[in-house]
Amino acid sequence: MPDNSSEIDEIRQAFAVARAAWPALDVALDVFTARVAGGDHGHSSDLYLACALSAGDPVAIAAFDEQFLAGVGDAIARIDRSRDFIAEVQQILRERLLVGPHAKIHDYRGGGALAGWVRTAAVRTALNLQRATRRETLVAEPYEASHAIESLLDPAVALLRQRHTPEIDAALQRAIGALEPRARLLLQFYYIDGLTLSAIAAVERVGTSTVFRRLHAATEAVLTQVKHELTERLALSADSLDSLIRHVQDDIDLSISGALSAAS
Repeated sequence: MPDNSSEIDEIRQAFAVARAAWPALDVALDVFTARVAGGDHGHSSDLYLACALSAGDPVAIAAFDEQFLAGVGDAIARIDRSRDFIAEVQQILRERLLVGPHAKIHDYRGGGALAGWVRTAAVRTALNLQRATRRETLVAEPYEASHAIESLLDPAVALLRQRHTPEIDAALQRAIGALEPRARLLLQFYYIDGLTLSAIAAVERVGTSTVFRRLHAATEAVLTQVKHELTERLALSADSLDSLIRHVQDDIDLSISGALSAAS
């Protein structure tokens, strides 16, 4: 909570503007204040919406779906224009950004426009899915795709990831090995065999939403174990470790795919 009176006044003004922009949403001032990034109030209305999304407000979620999620289709289409691919990326993106304790919306601090933040996440998700399912056709040139993903990474974090690749890969393989056989098979279907959620649902004779929940649970279990192991094994500062773990989480599709391929 800021202790500078002028900063508090600025936050209150930003809060009032944001609340006026989203009159149907109810966010507490202290919740909003805790999310403000470094005194940057330029995207206060986006931050206000993010606070409501973190709380699971159904009105906020509906607004997100209509104004943000639906708007990333053109970015995804640069990687693959097929409707199924776009829909699957949007489904995965929505789950990652909005669902569960590790939902990425909790990390949004208003330092940039929410639309750009969501678009960046959509590009990363689409590229990861395209690689994980071994899709070979890109609408954009291959250089554009690789440049898009590289431009999202902090060079220092990328170097840190490269330096600790053996430890990360080993931790991923151990975490996957600790899963129950059914969960490992689900990861195999999705990340190695390249089956869509609907295809897996047909094999398992369950609904697509059930497959999605099980896949999400298995992925989260792997990620939680990797976080725990890296924390114990790597002698890194708290900031460096947090950055590395966030990078692993962002690229979990590629990470799990690689670990499964190595294990098989």
